Amino acid sequence: MECRDARDLLDSFLAEELLVETNHELLRHLANCAGCKADLDTRSRIRSGLKRAFGRAADLQVRPEFINDVSTRLRAAALAPPRRWEASWLVAAAAIVLVAIGSAYMLRNRTADVVAVQAAGDHQNCAVKFALKEKPITLEEAAARYDPAYSRLRTSPPNTVVTAAGTLHVADRHSCMFDNRRFAHVVFLLDRHLVSFLMTSDDERQTSSDVTQDLSWLPNKNGLSMASFHTSGHVVYVVSDLQGADFRQVAESLSASRVAALAEFWTRPGK
Repeated sequence: MECRDARDLLDSFLAEELLVETNHELLRHLANCAGCKADLDTRSRIRSGLKRAFGRAADLQVRPEFINDVSTRLRAAALAPPRRWEASWLVAAAAIVLVAIGSAYMLRNRTADVVAVQAAGDHQNCAVKFALKEKPITLEEAAARYDPAYSRLRTSPPNTVVTAAGTLHVADRHSCMFDNRRFAHVVFLLDRHLVSFLMTSDDERQTSSDVTQDLSWLPNKNGLSMASFHTSGHVVYVVSDLQGADFRQVAESLSASRVAALAEFWTRPGK
């Protein structure tokens, strides 16, 4: 097994989705490849960190009133002497509800995990290494071919963003592909640091009115700091080698400027 093939299977391996034969073949490769083993360890830490973060996120929890309503209905049904077929139906319905809640939560966690890894990979392979397989295109072309919202990154965030950590200056604006996911990408410079502002479609939130400035602080990926927020059916990632308070100040400033611009865009007549 080649390293490229192994790394394509790492996420499926962590999710326990591989066939037994493939699983054994991958384990043999990992036993002799320090690079792929380190990549696996990093992905495992990211998955664990994101699961903890989503577990603490209030907007991802099951609504208390929903739980209370289901509990009340089931309790009332249990106290009444139902006919045999009714009892069976209630048990089946309760099981279906619980499975649906659990499945939706796990799917959302996994989707967010994968997209965060892709955003970090895009920063490393586009902004830092210039090692993308597909050549970037202009935001205008990406807006015409893929997503009209990409055009908003032509002017926002602005070319200069003043933050408590220093002044960000735009180095490039384009649209690029990494790991089969398209991003609108604004690259900033702050002294000798690179900061990526990456917008991509949000597979979980598709309503254009869902504009929020709340930042989620994500686990580091290969030494990179990461934060994200959701807006207009898209998720936005801020990725940089900046650390600690400097990164938090930069991410908060970019979030504030970008959300204001997107909120204005999506509330225009005809949008």
